[in-house]
Amino acid sequence: MSLSVRNFLLIDEAHLDFETGFHVLTGETGAGKSILLDALGLIRGERASAQQVRAGAKQAVVEALFSTDGRPEALQWLEEMGFEPAEELLLVREVSRQGKSLCRINGRTVTVQMLRDLAARLIDVYGQHEHQSLLQPDRYARMLDGYGDASHQTLLEEYRKAHDRFTRADEDLRAAQLGEEERLQRIDWLLFQLGEIRDLSPTPGEEEELEAEYRRLSHAGRILEDASRGYEMLDEGGQGVRAATDLVAEIVETVEGLVKYDPGLAGILEMLQSAAANLSEAAHELRRYLETVEADPQKLESVQERLHQLRRLMRKYGGSVESILESAATMENELSRLRNYEADLQERSKARTRAWEEMVSTARRLSLNRLALAERIQVKVQEQLRELAMPRAQFQIEVRWLGETEKGFRSDGADQVEFLFSANPGEPPAPLSKVASGGELSRLMLALKVVLADADDVPTLIFDEVDAGMSGQAAVVVGEKLVQVARRRQVICVTHLPQIAAMADGHHRIRKEQTEESTRTIVEVLEEADRIEEVARMLAGSTATEITRRQAQEMLERRAAAQSNFRLG
Repeated sequence: MSLSVRNFLLIDEAHLDFETGFHVLTGETGAGKSILLDALGLIRGERASAQQVRAGAKQAVVEALFSTDGRPEALQWLEEMGFEPAEELLLVREVSRQGKSLCRINGRTVTVQMLRDLAARLIDVYGQHEHQSLLQPDRYARMLDGYGDASHQTLLEEYRKAHDRFTRADEDLRAAQLGEEERLQRIDWLLFQLGEIRDLSPTPGEEEELEAEYRRLSHAGRILEDASRGYEMLDEGGQGVRAATDLVAEIVETVEGLVKYDPGLAGILEMLQSAAANLSEAAHELRRYLETVEADPQKLESVQERLHQLRRLMRKYGGSVESILESAATMENELSRLRNYEADLQERSKARTRAWEEMVSTARRLSLNRLALAERIQVKVQEQLRELAMPRAQFQIEVRWLGETEKGFRSDGADQVEFLFSANPGEPPAPLSKVASGGELSRLMLALKVVLADADDVPTLIFDEVDAGMSGQAAVVVGEKLVQVARRRQVICVTHLPQIAAMADGHHRIRKEQTEESTRTIVEVLEEADRIEEVARMLAGSTATEITRRQAQEMLERRAAAQSNFRLG
C-alpha cells in the first residue's frame, strides 16, 4: 500500500510508500500519528467533515494505492461492481471546505458504501474499537474456517451445495402448496385460458397466410379488373389490338421460313418458340386464376375477424403463434400437476425431506470439524497471549449448534461462532465487545494473526496500541510476532516502543513542526543513521544519548538475524 495525504488536519502533504513486510510509525506523543489513522479512516469509508480540511485549503485529499495481485476477494468485488480488471487499485477520498465528500475507485466516482466495501477487503485496522474486525461476529466463522485444511474446505463447499439444494426444494414445495379453493380456482383459470387457445387452434405460419388472404379479398375488384385486362392482352385481343399469343405465333411462323434459308437463325427460332409456349401457359394460368377470384364480403369479414382474434392471443401470450403454443403446453403441464396435486405434492415433499436430511448431516459434520478447529486454535492463541505479556488472559471460541430449528441453517452452516475473552483472573470469558480494551484487542488480533496466518486475504494490517502496557522482553516478542505476520501481509504498526521499532523493515517518523504562523505534521522516511537516532530517542524517553545510540545500533544490528529466523522459520 502507498498512502498520500494532502491538506488533511495538520498535514500539508505526506506520501508514505510501504513495501511488503513490516513497517513502523513512530514519533513523540502529540506529533500526529493518529492523524494518519484518521486519514486511513476516510479511505475506509468513515464519516468526513469540513473540520478535517487544513486551514486555508479548499479540500483535503487522501489516496491509497493497492496491488490486486493475489487478492481474489477484491477482484471478485470489482467484477461484481462492473469494474475493468486492473493490477492496481487507487482509492481516493476528497473532502471539501463545505464538508462534501467525493469517493473514487480507479477514477470512477462511487458511493461511500462502495468505497467502504472494497477497503474492507484491502485493509484492516486493529486498535480503537470502532475499527475492529474482531468486534464483528459475522467474521468469526470465516476466520475459524480459514484455519481448516483442504478437507475442511471441501466439507464447507459440500455444505453450501447441500444448503442450496434444500433451499430450492423448499421453494418448490412452498410454490406447490395451494389450498383446495385456490387450486380449483387455478384449474378453472387454466381451463379458460386453454379453452380460448383451443377454440382458435392456431397453427404456425397462420398469421402470414391470413394476411395474404386478407389482402386478396380486400382488393378483389382491382385484382379481377387488372387480371382480366392482362388475359385479354395475352390471349384475346380486341379493339384493333392483336393478342400477344397470336402475334408471337405469327413471328414464329415467319422465322421458321427464314431458317430454311439461313440455319444460323435456329437459335432465335428456339427462343421464340419457347416464348410462345410460355405466353400460352401464362394465359392458361391467368384464366384459371380469374376463375378463383371473387369479391366475397362475408369471407373477407371472416378472415378479418380470425386475424383479429389471432393477434389478440399473440399479444396476450408473447407476440407470436409459437409463443401461444408454448404457453398452451406449459399450462397443460401445470393443469396435469394440479389434477394430480396430491401425488405431485408428495413427491416434492419427499425431495425436500431428502435435501433436509443431507443438509443437516453435512452441517453436523461441519460443526464437529469446527469444534475440533476451535480447540486447536484456543490452545495456540493462549500460547501466543502468554508470550505477549498476557499470561492470565483466557481466550475461547464457542461453537454453538443452531440446527434445532430450520432458521438456524445459513449458507455457511448451522453454527454461531463467538470469540470470548477475559484479560483478568477470576473473570469468566465474555464477548470481546464487552471486556477487551483497544490494546488488548490489538494483542489478541496479533495472536490470532500469527495462529491463523492465511485465514483471510486482507493484504494490509495496521496495529495501533499493540504495545500498550508492555516493555522489555514482552515488547521484543511483539516485534518478532509482527515480523512473523508480515511474512504474508503488509504490516504497519504505530508504536512507542524501541524494541518493536527496531524490528521493522521500514521506519517512518512523524513529527510536529511549529512556527508563529502555523503548525504542521511532517512524515519522514528514516534511513539507517536516522533510525539509530530515533530508536535511541525512544530508549531515552526524550533526547538521545551516546549510551542509547549504542543500544539502538545493537538492536538494529540484531534485527536482521531475528527477521531471518522468523521469515524462514
